[in-house]
Amino acid sequence: MRTIRNRIFSFFSFRGIIYTVLLAAISFTPLNAQDNNDNDLIKNLLQTADIVNETILELTALSDDDENAIGKELDKQITQEVKITKERKFNIKRIFNKLMKYVERTNLNYNYKVVKTDEVNAYAIAGGYMYINTGILDFLDTEDEIAFVIAHEISHNELRHCIKRVQYAALASSVDPNFGEIVQIAYNIYSMPFSKYDEFEADENGVKILLKAGYDKAGAVSFFEKLEELEKEYGVDDRDAVNDFISSHPTAKERRDRVINMY
Repeated sequence: MRTIRNRIFSFFSFRGIIYTVLLAAISFTPLNAQDNNDNDLIKNLLQTADIVNETILELTALSDDDENAIGKELDKQITQEVKITKERKFNIKRIFNKLMKYVERTNLNYNYKVVKTDEVNAYAIAGGYMYINTGILDFLDTEDEIAFVIAHEISHNELRHCIKRVQYAALASSVDPNFGEIVQIAYNIYSMPFSKYDEFEADENGVKILLKAGYDKAGAVSFFEKLEELEKEYGVDDRDAVNDFISSHPTAKERRDRVINMY
């Protein structure tokens, strides 16, 4: 997978040049400008850095084939550590197929597995793979609720959240990684929670897919209402690292309120 290595390495080199320019801009700003406009200058430079980061990520994005290959190898490692079981309570296959009619990244190998564990959770990795715990199936009551959960996990791949954090982690390693090293990096970080903003984006996109597939947004709202009660029971600070829903930032209440105000 030389293509992956070259793209990651070129991203690292290009980003380093851009950041050097930004740091130089701060260093050589006249003292009087720093005195008067220090906060605005730093804020603008940080915003510029964010834009540059995102732009370069897009320009050097891994191909869908590369992402599928990473996901396939990562899935092999994960499935050795968990117990895969049959569907129960809901017809996940039918729900999944209804939602899949509205995905945009059609070249990804979207699929799901049901994991036998009491933990109330579902999560996604690069390449379209997702894992739905029996704990969350038992926790929910309606098809609209579980459809939202699945749509949310699909959205993490639709929005490239999964593969982008693999790219970031590869860059942070400061090496010129080969394919095997990238898979190992992906394995090391797959259990890390997504950012608050990634979760908000996946919620919003998940609701869009949910509605297109003919489900009711009330399922997303009631899901987060249930999650609020579970957070009180768990204590969000004691959440499992891989949990995509029990989180201190954002809380279930924040996410519920945002969903209510959509559309």
